[in-house]
Order: sequence, then structure tokens, then C-alpha cells
Amino acid sequence: MINIDFSGKNVLITGAGGGIAAGIDRSYAKAGAKVHLADMDVKTLEKPAAELKAMGCEVVTHTMDVTDEAMVQKVIDDIVAADGKLDMLCNAAGIISVKNYMDDNSEMFEKILAVNLVGMHKCTQAALRHMLPAGAGKIVNIASASSRKGVASMTFYSASKFGVVSLTQSVALTVAEKGINVNAICPGMIESNMTPLGAKHGNMTVEEYIALTTARIPMGHFQTADDIGNAAVFLCSDMAVNITGQALNVDGAMNMN
Repeated sequence: MINIDFSGKNVLITGAGGGIAAGIDRSYAKAGAKVHLADMDVKTLEKPAAELKAMGCEVVTHTMDVTDEAMVQKVIDDIVAADGKLDMLCNAAGIISVKNYMDDNSEMFEKILAVNLVGMHKCTQAALRHMLPAGAGKIVNIASASSRKGVASMTFYSASKFGVVSLTQSVALTVAEKGINVNAICPGMIESNMTPLGAKHGNMTVEEYIALTTARIPMGHFQTADDIGNAAVFLCSDMAVNITGQALNVDGAMNMN
């Protein structure tokens, strides 16, 4: 059995009040990390924070809007001031619009880019201001299966996630010689608060949508938030020391590129 031990290390998870982030924070907690949860609405962090504390994990919650550069930097500076460092960053904040391209608008596109891509850049750059002088750090960006091929009903979201993969590769190259690893994860189909949006767009029930989507997954089942969390923990572990600039598909063989 592989044992990953993050005792004495800390992690900041953005968008931690959302669906996938729940599995991510559990995985880091199980590995022994001190977990910093950040979200624009700090009330959404009460439940995951309580769950982690019940596991014996040290947890700190932060109000953070990833589109606000000054706020992002202050949160990260405060973490470093309190802990003496920031070992790991998991960029999980994201929003989505499920509409046909011609029915959507530029305002929504700019909003999605501001959170999913530019917000990720702001968090990454703020973290690197501390990781680079330390000569160590791990960054994991949550992309999507829709960063592998375009999706007609999620044009703006898909475009933003393609950008996440490119940002990951470029930043990884920039900081590689400093001993910092930057990778992305491309989750497949996960039942979450986004699932009803997909069902509504397809004019079907949630059950019908899940059945139809499951039939398109070669492994025959949805992925879970914990699957994504386990992948994130692996990419931050010593076992992945020579893995950087990669986008890892965790999607039951939906994509192989």
C-alpha cells in the first residue's frame, strides 16, 4: 500500500466550497496536511471544515475572491506569515455556463475567464512569490475533460479549461529549474451541482442524463470527487517529483490525449 505523508506540510485549496473540492480537501487531510480552505462565500466552507476537523485535520478557512488580486495575495501572505511557508496550492475555483454558443454572451465569457483562468493565474503567481524563494512547491490546477475537446453546450467553459492546460504547461516550464512542480488534472464526469445543468440543457431528467453519460464512459461509471483528490495528492507527493507540466486525465478513458 502506498502511503503519502504530508505531516508538517500545508495546502491552500481555492473554490473549496464546491463539489470537486470536497474530495480534494478530504484527500489532503487524510495525508496529514494542514488544510487552508478558501472560497468567496466563507459560509460554504463550514460543512467541509467541520468534516475535516472531525478527521483530526487542522483546518483554516479564508474568504477569497480569486478575481481580486489584492485579496488573493493577502490570503496567501497571511498563510505564510502564520505557517512560515506554503507547500502546496490546488486551484479548484471555477464557474460554468451550459448554453448553446449563440445563446450565450460576451459578459458571461469574460466572467468565466476571470474566474477559471485569470483567477487561477492570480493565485498561482501569488503563491509563487513565496515558493520561488523557498525553492520548493507543488501546484495542481483543476482543468476538465472539456479541455481535451470542445463541447458545444459549454463553449466558454471549455475554452477557459483549454487555457488552464496551457497556463499549466507554461508556468511549469518557467519554474522547473527552481524545483517547483505544476500540473493539471482533467476530471471526467462527476455527479455534482453541475449535473442538473447538463440535464436541463438536454431536456431530460437527472437520472436520464446520468444514464446517457455513463454509457459514453468506457469504464462504465462516473468518477468521484475523491478520485480527483487522490490524483492531486499523488501529484504533490515525492513520487511525482519528476512529473511537471502535465495534464492528467481522470475520466474513465473518455479521453486519451
